[in-house]
Amino acid sequence: MTFDVLRRPSAAAQLLLATVSLLLGSPAGAAISGFVRDTQSSAPVAGARVHLQADLSVVATSAADGSFTLPVSFGGFAVVTASVPYDPMAPVNYNSSGAVTLDGNAGLEILIPILPTADNPVYAPPGTDLCNSCHGGQHTAWQTSNHALAGDDAWVLDLFSGTGTAGGSAGYVFKDLHDPGESGFCATCHAPMEDAFDPGNVLLDEVSTTAGLEGVSCLACHQISDVSGDVNGLHHLGTSTYRFPDDRPFSETWQFVWGPLDDVSFGGMRASYAPFFSTSRLCASCHQYVNPDTGAPGQNTYNEWLASDYAVPGPTFRSCQDCHMPPADADGTVCVIGDSPVRAAEMRRSHAFVGATPTGLSDAILLSTDAADAAGLLTVDAQVTNQGAGHSFPTGVSIRNALLVIEATYQGVPLPQVSGPTVPFWADDDVAGQQPGDYAGAAGKGFAKVLEGRINGTGPTVRPVLFIDAEAVYSDSLIHAGATDLTSVQFLLPPEALPGETVEVSARLLYRRAYRSIAVTKGWQQTPQGGPIEIEVAAEQLTVPLVEGGQPGANVLEIPTAGPVGLLLLALLLAGSALRRLRR
Repeated sequence: MTFDVLRRPSAAAQLLLATVSLLLGSPAGAAISGFVRDTQSSAPVAGARVHLQADLSVVATSAADGSFTLPVSFGGFAVVTASVPYDPMAPVNYNSSGAVTLDGNAGLEILIPILPTADNPVYAPPGTDLCNSCHGGQHTAWQTSNHALAGDDAWVLDLFSGTGTAGGSAGYVFKDLHDPGESGFCATCHAPMEDAFDPGNVLLDEVSTTAGLEGVSCLACHQISDVSGDVNGLHHLGTSTYRFPDDRPFSETWQFVWGPLDDVSFGGMRASYAPFFSTSRLCASCHQYVNPDTGAPGQNTYNEWLASDYAVPGPTFRSCQDCHMPPADADGTVCVIGDSPVRAAEMRRSHAFVGATPTGLSDAILLSTDAADAAGLLTVDAQVTNQGAGHSFPTGVSIRNALLVIEATYQGVPLPQVSGPTVPFWADDDVAGQQPGDYAGAAGKGFAKVLEGRINGTGPTVRPVLFIDAEAVYSDSLIHAGATDLTSVQFLLPPEALPGETVEVSARLLYRRAYRSIAVTKGWQQTPQGGPIEIEVAAEQLTVPLVEGGQPGANVLEIPTAGPVGLLLLALLLAGSALRRLRR
């Protein structure tokens, strides 16, 4: 920062040069033209994008000799910027820059700095307070996100070392069950600004720097220079590349950032234009990976998006950023100091990274339920449609899951299920007996990607397991983007149920941020960010008039799919019916 004045003309100096240029005879109202050159040797720079700052309506490209013509007329003064898209394979890359000019200037020179090729071997990334001094709005939004403080995430620490919460040492603890020194790769995504210097080898409970503990912070994203096409690599371990350019003593390494804006001219930053920042590939860096040893899937969110209609170019296209980093509500600046330009709302993206909220889930995932009786049976059809998510439901880490729970009662008495799917075993906790919130065996369905494997590669196969122990997928019942899942179940009506009477049907769709067995064992009451562990995405209550009512002669013994709870209820109902008949 101290040496900026030696490297790049100030805005005042640029304005003076522009004024002199005009006085020397630049024709007012004509197109802007000139040359893009590098700051070191004044060599011409080809392929630079040139346009008015914060205005993408007209973009020129510099020729082999660095020349450009920008057919715009604006009256008065403006900033014209130049940038070359960052290319990790190119021998030379540049920071973006700009110059103040007057309308009609035919001799504008835009000098853009060459990006240092060497990285700083002693770089110590700063905390986000530094970024907050200029980008307060983005910093405030980020602080409310799940990205913030990911390096100190209580749930992940509970699973890794048992040190996140008071009950964290109960149940599964990675360090207790694996060979000494194994990292579990948690810090690779949760503390990237510490793990980046020793990829895959940092123990999460030993993360100590401010930048590491802050998790997925400003620089954790904006010092990523590239995300490769090998999206199944685990962040630093094969997918993303970090750059920490060494330009000492002229610039600090933290000043070098990458991002989606191609017209940053503020001398306090060394910004490079990286088009991939506007694509879903950026998010794949942490939200798409497999177990490095077994190839079993960890997160598959990016590939789920690729398989959706949202990834198809056209009017329905939506990137991850379009949903999770929506545009601002109004035009404004992205920096609070200097002569920061007013940008369109589209250029100012939310950094709250909103994910699975009650409102968001209810808007994206729809539940529709119908019920009718025939031949002594009540049939309930429930449809769950993933209408609005650009990925599967649920998505993300494998402990995410959802349940569809269907119940039917006649005169307040539950009806026994006699056919159709039941909620799977993983919906219950590990406490003996039936606890509130245990739904295994109830009518309905579970939606999850259940992984299985041997803990530390030894012993019996366990399911579900975390991705780090996964060797295969046991079951995958996720609902893909745009798809509808139909669940059809049948309940037995009692013989005394008459036509015209009613039964009550309840269908509830529950989203859980962790398997219930983990949450109960660890004693989790809320997420590390203070949110609910379980969200009721949708619920429907139906009062169903009976058309035929109970059929004493209905054959239900041929239907073998009822779970143990349903069979017990069926036996109790039949016994109760027989007892009532004897009393008559």
